[in-house]
Amino acid sequence: MEKILMPLLGFAITTMVACSSDSGQLSAVESSSSAESSATVVAVDYSLGRAMNARLGRGINLGNSWDSKSYADDVPEEPYNFGYNDDLDGGWGNPIKDGDFEIVKNAGFNSVRIPVRWQHNSNPTTHEVNPERLAGVMEDVQLALNQGLAVIVDFHWYQELMNAANDYTNDPTNNAAAYEAEKTHFLAIWAQVATALNVFPDSMLVLEILNEPTIKDATVLNDVMLSAYNVIRSAAPGKTIMFESYHAAKFNDIGALQLPQDGNIIFSGHYYDPYTYTHAGHGYTCAGDETYSTTATTDFPKYVALAQSLYPDVNGGHIPMNMGEFGVAAGARSSCGEAKGPSDKYWALWSKKTIAAAEKYGMSWTYWGFTKVGGFEAYDRYNNTWYTGILDALFQN
Repeated sequence: MEKILMPLLGFAITTMVACSSDSGQLSAVESSSSAESSATVVAVDYSLGRAMNARLGRGINLGNSWDSKSYADDVPEEPYNFGYNDDLDGGWGNPIKDGDFEIVKNAGFNSVRIPVRWQHNSNPTTHEVNPERLAGVMEDVQLALNQGLAVIVDFHWYQELMNAANDYTNDPTNNAAAYEAEKTHFLAIWAQVATALNVFPDSMLVLEILNEPTIKDATVLNDVMLSAYNVIRSAAPGKTIMFESYHAAKFNDIGALQLPQDGNIIFSGHYYDPYTYTHAGHGYTCAGDETYSTTATTDFPKYVALAQSLYPDVNGGHIPMNMGEFGVAAGARSSCGEAKGPSDKYWALWSKKTIAAAEKYGMSWTYWGFTKVGGFEAYDRYNNTWYTGILDALFQN
């Protein structure tokens, strides 16, 4: 899709990155220990976050598009690939099309999640985000809103930050400067993105801090998440902010987070259990339906009970919860091939049980993913149709 270049909104990197906690925000330094070990449980009025979570409802990820890259390795040779080609949302040959949002809306979805590799081709010196990337994402957000779809925009695949954070954990003395430099870049980008996206209605946009953190230390994780939270909240006071925990966004790691006493936040987890089934052909053996199992009906009550014990709502219940990714690489779409991969029949059964478990506890969800996402896709781009049985499985209730 051809993107229309839009001018960056004005921003002040220094001011936004160094924002104070005078307005009641939680200091990252003061809150670096894990909630499990030190935090006092305080009930919060999550009415705003709960209302936004209800609007998100049933959604789908537009993945492998703005989160794609124009270089081969996990981290480019030049910082952030600056000065080299940026294929924008077409790095993996899966650009978002203008008509996709109408297709998603007509299928019955309430929302879309747009993963974005924001650091791609950003300026390592000035920290400026690539203006074409920002303009293109803003165009897609507007297209979604035009269809009445709520939108989640995240920061996806920031491997440079997570590598620096883990290097710092391993050797704080020698890696502190590199970690702080990477965090500064992260916060500066969020200052620009949150400022620009704040033009969209508060009631229709969620800003998700960091996708699937692999930062292994809870203290460092909280430093990153809360520093970003303060920047985003300053730039976009009315927007709902979404948090994930470590181990790549596991629901049962909510206790590692030190979440702010802010009623306009959502906690998100990703669910692909068991990986031996859902990720067959992606590092796991191709064994058809032999590895099929599901524990969603017992897993989700535990997640909810944990959330309620740590982050209760003054109105009853708990912090709003979202299942930000879930799915199975299955059928003819699977890299295992139709004969050796999970069948469509058992894909549907796994999906139905997972969604039923999430919806029973009021969770919103966004399926991974729309099209051309490594066998997890719901929509056949080549034939312009939803794969057989997909919508029936996703919209069972």
